Amino acid sequence: MAVNLNATSLVEENGYIPYIHRPETNIVPGIFLIILIVGVFGNGMMMITLGADSNTKNTSNVYIFSLALGDLLVILTSVPLTSVIFTFDSWPWGQTVCKLSECVKDISVGVSVFTLTALSAERYYAVVNPIRRHVAGMKAIPLAILIACLIWVLAIVLSMPAAVFSHVMNVDIATNSSVHICNPFPVELGASYRRDVVLFKFLAYYVIPLLIIAGYYFQIARHLQLSTRNMPCELSAIQRLEQIRSRRKVE
Repeated sequence: MAVNLNATSLVEENGYIPYIHRPETNIVPGIFLIILIVGVFGNGMMMITLGADSNTKNTSNVYIFSLALGDLLVILTSVPLTSVIFTFDSWPWGQTVCKLSECVKDISVGVSVFTLTALSAERYYAVVNPIRRHVAGMKAIPLAILIACLIWVLAIVLSMPAAVFSHVMNVDIATNSSVHICNPFPVELGASYRRDVVLFKFLAYYVIPLLIIAGYYFQIARHLQLSTRNMPCELSAIQRLEQIRSRRKVE
């Protein structure tokens, strides 16, 4: 556990302000509590609705269900654990919970980003080829479920470094005084490991998915623009209805 700290001496020595004297100690946990309540209720209701209503079972809602599950996971685990960073001077949960917290954060981010990427691809194919019903011999919904499961597997695999290397370490803040922090970067691997991990996450969780999503939606917009411009007047009512349905899938 952390050493008992004297507020006056620490401020005089190095400017460190104990949490008991910080305004965010009381404000931030309250905000996190609101996020916890709203997040659990909102995502829980969405999952119940999508799972119970047979009329909502389509490929897009498979991905939305996966997104809600990922959000619920991080809300139930990381939000309460992270709130203590603004409440206590030291990490109070120990090594195992430290690893779990960092691992779950990466899983949730991975599931959210990769699912949004898959959802953009699904919407692209729904607009460009609305009569598509089978891919590689599989029906659309089973294929979407398989992709969602593979996304979870990929997110879990990419979170393994956090699960393996996260640890609780002591940080000296004054003479004979220290605090515990949950650190996802092992000290023995040096600054290069930290830099490489941050760069990898920036590319894998942000840049590459953003480019793919932007590419799909650009193609969707381009297809809709061209189809409107080139739409023949003699289209049948059924063909017009099919085009309207395909466009609604991108909303």
